[in-house]
Amino acid sequence: MKLRRRNLLLLLAIILIGSWFVSFLSPELTIRRHMLVKLHPVSSFTTNIANMERYDRTYGHLYNATGYTDRMTGDELGVFYLKKKGPFWVVSSVGSGP
Repeated sequence: MKLRRRNLLLLLAIILIGSWFVSFLSPELTIRRHMLVKLHPVSSFTTNIANMERYDRTYGHLYNATGYTDRMTGDELGVFYLKKKGPFWVVSSVGSGP
């Protein structure tokens, strides 16, 4: 019984760590992970994300996310800039406009 529970916990840990790692490989998953880390779990699943096909040398690639709002101000934070570092994507800036 203990061995079975331990194996189940180990499998769950491997799945969580693997999912976290995979979320760095896609721009959309990187944005959704950022929302989840910022304690917006519903927005991380319901937000529509679109590549705006623009690149800024300072901030990176521009993505538009509709439906993601800041709880404190009520403003929509619909602009994400992402940079690619090797095979991984990271959020470099989040705001309300380019």
